[in-house]
This record gives sequence, C-alpha cells and structure tokens, in this order.
Amino acid sequence: MRTVIVRLVEPEQSGGQLRGLLEEVGGEPVPFSGAEAVVDLLMVAAGLGRDPA
Repeated sequence: MRTVIVRLVEPEQSGGQLRGLLEEVGGEPVPFSGAEAVVDLLMVAAGLGRDPA
C-alpha cells in the first residue's frame, strides 16, 4: 500500500463542477475539471490507474 498526500490548489466550483489544481506533495500541480478527473488523478498518484496525459 502506498500513502499519497495531495492538496487542492485554487479549487472553485463553476456550473456545478469542481475545478482547480491537484498537487501531489513533491510534484507539480495538475489541472482538473470535475469529480471524475480528481478520482483519476488520485488513482494515478497512488499507482492504481493509467496516466491521463
């Protein structure tokens, strides 16, 4: 199991959708738009998903 620490940078909600930057501690902030994108980025950071790039 891997522990991943992330933070939301400049989160905002627009049109009912969460947007902002998600930053893994020690990494570069990655833009996201929507809850699904947050989950995808978290899975990649934890080594459980494919790279969205």
